[in-house]
Amino acid sequence: MAHTSDDLVFSIIIPARNMERFLEETLLSVQDQTFADFEVICVDDCSTDNTREIADRFAQLDDRFHAVDGPAKGVSAARNLGLSRAKGKFVLFLDADDLLHAQALGTFSEALKNTNAVAAVAGVQRIDVDGHPMRGADNRHLVPDQDQLAALLRKNFVVNGGALAVRTESAQRCGGYDEALVNGEDWEFWCRLALLGEFTVVQGPALLNYRQVASGANFGARGPAFAQRVPCIEKIAANPLMKDRFGSRLRSLLRARQIDIFWSGVRNQYQYGRKSSALFEGACGAVLYPDSLLRPRLIWRFLQSLDRTAK
Repeated sequence: MAHTSDDLVFSIIIPARNMERFLEETLLSVQDQTFADFEVICVDDCSTDNTREIADRFAQLDDRFHAVDGPAKGVSAARNLGLSRAKGKFVLFLDADDLLHAQALGTFSEALKNTNAVAAVAGVQRIDVDGHPMRGADNRHLVPDQDQLAALLRKNFVVNGGALAVRTESAQRCGGYDEALVNGEDWEFWCRLALLGEFTVVQGPALLNYRQVASGANFGARGPAFAQRVPCIEKIAANPLMKDRFGSRLRSLLRARQIDIFWSGVRNQYQYGRKSSALFEGACGAVLYPDSLLRPRLIWRFLQSLDRTAK
C-alpha cells in the first residue's frame, strides 16, 4: 500500500455506487471544511447514474478531489482501493450520503495531535433521508476509558466510518477491510484496528451527520432477521489475536453483540415504517434470545428508540 506524505494531513475515501441523489451534498460538506489540508478519493464503483459526472465535476474544479474507477467488488474493495492510494497521515472513510460538520477535520486533527491513539471517534447525529435531524443517544457515552475493544465487541459505538479518523499507517497495518464480508465489514475492521491501540474520544458537537436510508447499509447490516450465523461475528471469533486477548471471555462478548445486532434490526424495521414486522420480530426475539431479558438496559434503550422514532 502507498506510503503517506509528510505534507498531507487527511485522505477522505468515499465509495459511491449510484449515489447521484446525495453525493454532491456530501462533497460540498468536505469542500466547506475550515481545515483545508486534505485530499478526497471518490471511488465510483460502476455507477449507472450520474455519480461519476458529479465526482468528475468536483475533480475538475478542485485539485484536492480525485475520481477513480472502483473494482465493482463491493464497498470494502472500493475502500481498500482508496486506502492503497491514500497520501494523508490520517484517513476518513466517509459514506457518499453522509455529511461532515464544517470543523470536522480540524477537530479530528487536534484530537489526534500529541497522542498515541490509533483513531479518534466523534459524535454522530442521525439525519433522515431529507437531512432533518433525528433524536438519538450520543454514541460517545458507550466508549470507556479502558478495555475499549471489549466494549466494541459488545456494541458498535463507532456507528459509521465518517465518525472515525484513523491513522493511515494503522489502517494499512491491520489489513484494511475484509472484502469477503457483505454485512458488518466496518465493525469487523474497527475491531481489528482496536487491537492495535486505543481510540481517543472527540468532545464537542457531533462531527458526522449520518443519513438513515432504508435501502442503505444501516438497514441491511444484520442480514436475515433470525440468522444464527453472522459472518462478521464468526470472523472475529476465529481471529487468533482476539482469542489470545480474551480467551473464553470472547464467546460471551460476541453473544452480546449478536443480541445487539438483532434488536438494532428490529428498531430499524420500526424506524422505517415496518411496524408490524418490528413487533413480530420483537416478540420472536424474546424467545430466540431469552438472555435479552436479563439485560434490562438493552430493552430500555430499545423501547426508548421506539419512542423517539414515533415522534
